[in-house]
Amino acid sequence: MSRPRVGNFVRFVGSPGVGRVTAVEGDNVKVDFFESIAEPVVHTQWVAAHLCTPVSLPDQTRVYRRDPSTGVWFVGRVQGSDPGVYYVRFPNHPNVHPPVRTTELHVRWDQPVRNPVATLGAGGNESGYFHDARLPMLHGLIAQRGASGSIPALLSSAAEIYPHQIQAALTVLSDPVQRYLLADEVGLGKTVQAGYIFRQTLIDNPRARVVVLAPAPLVRQWRSEMLEKFFIDDFPEARITFTAHDTPDKWATYRDADLLIVDEAHLLVQTITEPTQSPYRELCGIAHSATRLLLLSATPVTSHYVTHLGLLHLLDKHLYRWDDRAAFEERYRRRKDFADGAFQLDAYFPALLPMTIHNLRELVPHDGHFDGLATEVLALLTDDDELADEEQAPELEVRVEALRAHLSETYRLHRRVIRHRRASVLRDDEASDLVPYEVRGRTRPRLLAVESGEHQLAQALLLQWRTLIADHLLDTEADETQQTAYGMALAVLASRAGALFKDVLSTLRWRVHHDSRAADQAGLTDQERGYLAAPAPVPGESDLLDAYIQEYADHSGVSARTVLAKALLSVVRPGTRAVIFCGPGSLAGQVADALREQAPAAVVGLHTLDVGSDACEQAVLAWRTAGDTTKSQILVVDASAEDGLNLQLADTVVHVRLPWSPNRLEQRIGRVDRYRGVESLRQNRPAQQFRVGDREGDEAFCGAWARVLHEGYDLFTASVSTLQDIIADGLPGVWGQALVDGPGRLTSLSPSIREELRQAKRDIDTMDMLESVHEASEQTRQIAAALDRLEQDWPRLRTDLVHYADRNNGGLGFRHGTRTVAGHQRDYFDVASSRPLIDPRRYKAAAERMHADMTQGVFNRSTALRAPGTRLFRAGNPFVDLLADIVFTDECGQATAFRRFDPACRGADEAYFGLEYLVEADISAALRRLEDVPEARRALRRQADRLMPPFTLKVWTRAGHPTALADPAVCAWLNAPYGKDKDGKETKRDQNYNVTNQGQLLAVFGGWQEYRHAAQAAEGAARAHLFQATDLVSRCTTAQEQARQQLAVATAQAQARQAAGHLLGDTESYLLDVAVAGDLVEGLIRPSVRVVAATCIVRGGFRKAEHHE
Repeated sequence: MSRPRVGNFVRFVGSPGVGRVTAVEGDNVKVDFFESIAEPVVHTQWVAAHLCTPVSLPDQTRVYRRDPSTGVWFVGRVQGSDPGVYYVRFPNHPNVHPPVRTTELHVRWDQPVRNPVATLGAGGNESGYFHDARLPMLHGLIAQRGASGSIPALLSSAAEIYPHQIQAALTVLSDPVQRYLLADEVGLGKTVQAGYIFRQTLIDNPRARVVVLAPAPLVRQWRSEMLEKFFIDDFPEARITFTAHDTPDKWATYRDADLLIVDEAHLLVQTITEPTQSPYRELCGIAHSATRLLLLSATPVTSHYVTHLGLLHLLDKHLYRWDDRAAFEERYRRRKDFADGAFQLDAYFPALLPMTIHNLRELVPHDGHFDGLATEVLALLTDDDELADEEQAPELEVRVEALRAHLSETYRLHRRVIRHRRASVLRDDEASDLVPYEVRGRTRPRLLAVESGEHQLAQALLLQWRTLIADHLLDTEADETQQTAYGMALAVLASRAGALFKDVLSTLRWRVHHDSRAADQAGLTDQERGYLAAPAPVPGESDLLDAYIQEYADHSGVSARTVLAKALLSVVRPGTRAVIFCGPGSLAGQVADALREQAPAAVVGLHTLDVGSDACEQAVLAWRTAGDTTKSQILVVDASAEDGLNLQLADTVVHVRLPWSPNRLEQRIGRVDRYRGVESLRQNRPAQQFRVGDREGDEAFCGAWARVLHEGYDLFTASVSTLQDIIADGLPGVWGQALVDGPGRLTSLSPSIREELRQAKRDIDTMDMLESVHEASEQTRQIAAALDRLEQDWPRLRTDLVHYADRNNGGLGFRHGTRTVAGHQRDYFDVASSRPLIDPRRYKAAAERMHADMTQGVFNRSTALRAPGTRLFRAGNPFVDLLADIVFTDECGQATAFRRFDPACRGADEAYFGLEYLVEADISAALRRLEDVPEARRALRRQADRLMPPFTLKVWTRAGHPTALADPAVCAWLNAPYGKDKDGKETKRDQNYNVTNQGQLLAVFGGWQEYRHAAQAAEGAARAHLFQATDLVSRCTTAQEQARQQLAVATAQAQARQAAGHLLGDTESYLLDVAVAGDLVEGLIRPSVRVVAATCIVRGGFRKAEHHE
């Protein structure tokens, strides 16, 4: 490679764009960078010559040349080159391409435009068409950034906007430590929340490594949803892996992921007792090595503290340590005391603070940091427990927040758990214009009586087994522990007894003989095998098993299946979709076979562990997308379909058997009682539900348990996901009582169960309120509302983007068109074959990363939701982001000057200046302290934008006047598009100032110096007006107060983690650095106010004709 010479264009690693070599000294070269004709040398850097890479300017590169004889600047585009020269096409001479020496040319660097006012004053103005194309696009981008809190994934994902999902994404993405458990109740859209974070991770780092770990039947569903809603194929350089729970041998290869998502995480944790057990051991390996971690589970809180510790240890191995199990158990036991105490810490009631702090101090007697924070709170109070100085009320609030944050982080178990409850999410907010979040709902199942010998045989076996065990316990004076153990064995047996006999027989075989093959046939989990094997067999059990094996052999299985199939078909109407829940075991396969025999015309799909994930995926897809309205679409499922699967399209649901755990039934019902997406809008009521049983009512366990589930647990009326802790804790007692008293007395437990759950709900409400203490719920609602308002303005977003991108006056020149796909009109931009008016180097790099799907989509979110896989043209979309990059770095449209004819103007020409401002929190000082930590930089910007959303404003002033224009009519006349009147009609009243007529503009002011001075004075007047017109000082003060509170909370949380032995990572420690925090607060009170476009319009009437003799 030859050494760079003076005049050569070069780049080097870390260079701010293409620069030009202007000096060579030994092995080093001096590289100058060009901003505009107002700043020909904006930056200079000495670089080792061998680090520079020569740059050959491709055709259509925009270049600048200053005429050495006149000092006038010209702008042109490269049309070819020879050694040492480029052929350049200049305006007004389209067919002449004179050669220009390289040393005379300048190329603008890649940084955002710095000073449009200076460019305007230096004569660097260009056509008003560029201004009119660029500015609306810029306005739209800033509006999108402000509405989304600088999280463009919220905009470019094809998902409906709901506040609780927005809140979850904002919380995670604004936290420098992105490790959370998403624990919304069933059906509230945890996958959507994870999808937002998934896409934003890829936007921030297009080469990121993302791993999704899900139950095998859900892996394909995850991949499909991430592609259709979150368009992860927009990032071809990303390394994305979807894998199953049952592949722990592969997980070591997924270490050091940028983002790890674990769906249904409780399934991998709920049975562990030690961290060395597989697959938990392997899960810890990849979870702790991942930069970001999302655990998804609708049932995160269990009755056993070890399971809870297992989940939280994945999030933070330092704060939740296995070797600190005893202390964790104590904290878990006393969590309600902490919740009550922290809830009573309220700065609005100073008189209660001393007593509350006293009570809390008794709970944490050796916490020195608590003592220090508490002392700071009490220092603001008098001896009578009143606020000493009312002006210190904001400071008291900051100190109380810091104390609560310390308690929350150090003693509360769930700081990294985001949990929304159906009761709050589904509540209709009359004050909000947002679309309410709606689920299908649920209803009590009607009895579908099946009079078959096998069903009766199964119920009889249960009754006889219960009697045998109960008599044995009575005779041996067994204690309550034994009663409970046999009760849980009864629970498992009851869950396999119904409709057909084979599974309950296999279950009893496992209990009596430990027959592993029988256990597999019955679909027994490890937990269930433990329940069955824990209490020893009693005398007579083996004989009972043998007797029923013989009796079963005498029954006709074919006739029982036929009876069951006919009963099921009686409630499935042609043209509808039905789901048949069979629970674990072999029942689902038998039912599917019987249905196919009895109804050859029906479409019967099977979703079981035995058929495999591929067949399951195809069965669900066929069931969802069936177009034949004359056939019944029936999906028969076992327990593999009860976690995570979306079956919201079901018209009919049949429970052939009911699970022994209400929590399992809650998960099952959640498959259909979930968010009503676009595809299920016609279903505005719950799916009709049935349960298979007999007419024995409470005398058989089948009917008695169904009644308790409804009247005791209220499962068929409302979700009990929040109550699953107390349900799991009390369940052994319920089944123990059923063992002693039989099915007839089981239903008598319903009132006590109902009351216990009611009391538990009150306690949970208190802890839920504590959990939401540090959530900016009002701020979240404001962002959701802002997003909704933005979406309603989609026609303007479309007009502005198309105008800027296509070949119209001032546009970039991308080929644009529309096409209809699946009945919906889409816009498309032909990037590959276009030759847009942008830097060819940057265009080529962007085009190579962009495939055709990325540049095809819609602007109306509702249309995108109706057509899965349709992209939205919003910030975060690769094509829109390309345009955004151009908007802020391309000089076209930043400075405009022209004369506008006004027949009413009778006197001398009048000049006006229009200044377009961008106002945002100034985080530049804080960023300088962050060195090169992208995660912290992004988190800081998001925090700042949430506190004070950026905005744009245009201010007009008359040249020479110290105040801004206030006359709406005059402003409207000035704001009319270039070449058009105020109504948008084409007109020739505007004349652009250029090299040939620039003298006319200067004559209005008296020369270059006076023109530049007038522009600078106008900017000063406009800036002063902006502060007044927007009440900017008040906005900034409010944002600063919120920032101080949030930073106090964050600092207290970090100190708590340090005290617990957690070494902070660079990202977190930087963000919480005192100096950075101070800089952020200062940046809010003194925001960045910069000009992004400057316009000079000369208002003039008829010109006097010049007469010559």
